[in-house]
Amino acid sequence: MGRGRIKAEPVDPTKSIAARIRTAMAACGMKSVAELGRRIGLPRQTVHRWINGDTKNMTHENLYKVADALQVRARWLAVGDTAPAQIDLADGDVVGLIKTYESMSTTAREQWLAIGRTLLSMHTVGKGTVVDPYPNAAPPPRLDGDGATSGGSRSLSS
Repeated sequence: MGRGRIKAEPVDPTKSIAARIRTAMAACGMKSVAELGRRIGLPRQTVHRWINGDTKNMTHENLYKVADALQVRARWLAVGDTAPAQIDLADGDVVGLIKTYESMSTTAREQWLAIGRTLLSMHTVGKGTVVDPYPNAAPPPRLDGDGATSGGSRSLSS
């Protein structure tokens, strides 16, 4: 196995990266290798080889591109020992999020949702996400020597 590569096919073919890619494609409604290839910027032939198990190695970069495009964990694709979903929200987590949201003021809710929408709109599959959720805001106030703030305040308007 070369440096910077992961083994694409374990001994048991039913527990292979190929099988997990096919499963993830079906789960997110992706019907063709050409579509996955377009989303990750690689030829459909490359994706076809992965899906058929005709390749022995996949670069880490390609593993992450596929995971991002299929919205699954890269570790799940590579090893299969975790849940496939990128985000696990147990019932308690969802209830906690809802309670937190409900406890916010109307203004805070609007700001929180605006930040979330901004993050979602700025996410680029396979390229990572670099986001400043407050692009138009003034810089935060600086603390002077005695702990008091100096300068303006930071606006959270969207």
